[in-house]
Amino acid sequence: MRGAYTAGVLDLFLEEEIMFPYIIGVSAGANNGANFVAGQKERSKRIFLNYSQKKRFMGLKNLLKKRNYFGMDFIYEVLPFEIDPFDFEAFANSSAKFKVVLTDRESGNPVYMEHKDYCPEFFVKKILRASSTLPLICSPVKIEDNFYLDGGISAPIPVKKAIRDGYKYNVLVLTREEDYYKKPAKIRPLFKLFYRNFPGLLQKLQNRHNIYNECLNFVRKLEENNRVFVFRPQNEVKVNILENDRQKIKDLYEKGYSETKNRMENFKEWAKEITSSRAIS
Repeated sequence: MRGAYTAGVLDLFLEEEIMFPYIIGVSAGANNGANFVAGQKERSKRIFLNYSQKKRFMGLKNLLKKRNYFGMDFIYEVLPFEIDPFDFEAFANSSAKFKVVLTDRESGNPVYMEHKDYCPEFFVKKILRASSTLPLICSPVKIEDNFYLDGGISAPIPVKKAIRDGYKYNVLVLTREEDYYKKPAKIRPLFKLFYRNFPGLLQKLQNRHNIYNECLNFVRKLEENNRVFVFRPQNEVKVNILENDRQKIKDLYEKGYSETKNRMENFKEWAKEITSSRAIS
């Protein structure tokens, strides 16, 4: 539920009428990004605060019944179509290029899917769902002839993809504090048990901490060269990925919103500076 921080950041962007030409998201960041692209301020907030505590959203009952700890049908088919409607039309008509990262189960490699290439309903039902399909506790999602898992396995911070796509300067939203480094997962033996038939994926899972930390080191180099502006929590986040304490989630959302507001002038100065430097170059 650390994505609540990102939701706060993006809602402040929408309030400031800030939109980007290119947006790429992973896992919960992809869900937040979709609401951002659709211009639906506070929709992510409502999902986190009004529904994430419900048994239909996540819990062992879901895992036992449907092999998904998260209620994927509820999250990606009931919520956006019936309870808290997603603005599919605004999403489809957005001028932004929005990409989502998935991990291919067979190879373990990242796959990038763009929202303009699919009908918006399919994109939400399948592609957003696949990007948030956590290993071990969620079943892989089949799209056409392939199965996919959480994009964070193979490309947890996809800034290199943004650069390859032609965006030299980027804005990042991270959900961990500045001095955070990922440690090896204690559940690595389970990865070998469940994914031994997929060596490419298994290799990524076993080395997930190294992949993530290499991404962080790359981001820090970009920061040193003024190539990226990073919004991240200013101190340790004590909300875990399966958090269901509503107050903790609310506090994290407000933290994202308020910290972004406090840095907005710095961000605008940075944006002005890089715009000037690009014009000169």
